[in-house]
Amino acid sequence: MQKKMTFTAALSALAIPAVAATAETPYALSAVHADLQGQFEEVARQPGEIGAAARAAADLMGPHSAEQERLVLPLLGWANAARFGGPSAPTDLPNRMRIEAEMTQLYDGDVNLVTALADLYAVAVEPGDLETARLAERTIWHENGDTEVLYPAALLVIAALQAGDTGFGPMEGPLGRAPLYGAQPVPMMSVGNPHEPGIGN
Repeated sequence: MQKKMTFTAALSALAIPAVAATAETPYALSAVHADLQGQFEEVARQPGEIGAAARAAADLMGPHSAEQERLVLPLLGWANAARFGGPSAPTDLPNRMRIEAEMTQLYDGDVNLVTALADLYAVAVEPGDLETARLAERTIWHENGDTEVLYPAALLVIAALQAGDTGFGPMEGPLGRAPLYGAQPVPMMSVGNPHEPGIGN
């Protein structure tokens, strides 16, 4: 019975975006933020270097996730309206230039958070706390995914809605890499530098 209720709840959550566009962060994204925050809060209760590094990451992550959910991620709730148009398309869109200006501060927050996560990764992997190291690793890739995929996608949604474009045509110019890698990206346990020749190409 419990499995059936869980399955039904999951299906209901999946059906919501198809019915209506909202100005709220899609549940799947806010749920990931809440889950990661909870995991870091738990690790932060440990004594010593690992706990202190996890606390530093958690203290940055909470406000940063809140800013993402205020500024950028709600735009993704309008993705279907941008794709198909119709009566669900919003009429009170935020100003794209303001979004892009504030997004610069979000990028800075991403860089600061990834730096804290890399510190946690380093102090966790040295004594062999692989569970915490993997949590830091997964969260670094999550942040990279935000900057490489979700931020540009949010800008594409708002541009399409403002232009009244209800179909996707060819994009003009590459979006480029997120600013988190730098010249020496953080080496990850199982992947390494994804932009080295031969990796992912």
